[in-house]
Amino acid sequence: MHMLITRCQKHLKDLKAAGKFGRLATEITLVLLIKVFLLWLIWAMFFSHPLAKDARQAAVTRIILNKP
Repeated sequence: MHMLITRCQKHLKDLKAAGKFGRLATEITLVLLIKVFLLWLIWAMFFSHPLAKDARQAAVTRIILNKP
């Protein structure tokens, strides 16, 4: 994640040095960074810690049988 932010910052500096730096480039970069952050957050919340196979089986059984 940090590497991506660093690369985007370098790209913005290169655009500014070339005289092609504009509001559109800033907005696109900002939106892309926000999207990457949100995707990482979703991954961290839902997919980074999978349950063990026996725990998954117990959870599915509990849901199917509707037992707390």
